[in-house]
Amino acid sequence: MRGHMSCAMTFSSDDIKANREFFANRLRAEKQKTDVQHWVKGEPAGGDFVLLDVRPRDAFAKAHIKGALSAPLAELSDLMPQLPREKELVAYCWSAT
Repeated sequence: MRGHMSCAMTFSSDDIKANREFFANRLRAEKQKTDVQHWVKGEPAGGDFVLLDVRPRDAFAKAHIKGALSAPLAELSDLMPQLPREKELVAYCWSAT
């Protein structure tokens, strides 16, 4: 096969370890939709966190997840001192991803 070039990617054990750690940390840092659903229902599987709606206040007033606090992104730095430090903060906005 002339003109065909094959490249195999190789990773060191350090690369593989760093990759695993990166994704493990990312998974620990992210909440899944089911975590929030359990939290809204007050179920232990939901965990113990504060849910922040970072959309504008008018959007929060129209509709929001039950139990969420309004903390518009534009005001977040001013609101931070008022938020509990002993709990994980989980934010949501318009994006579905």
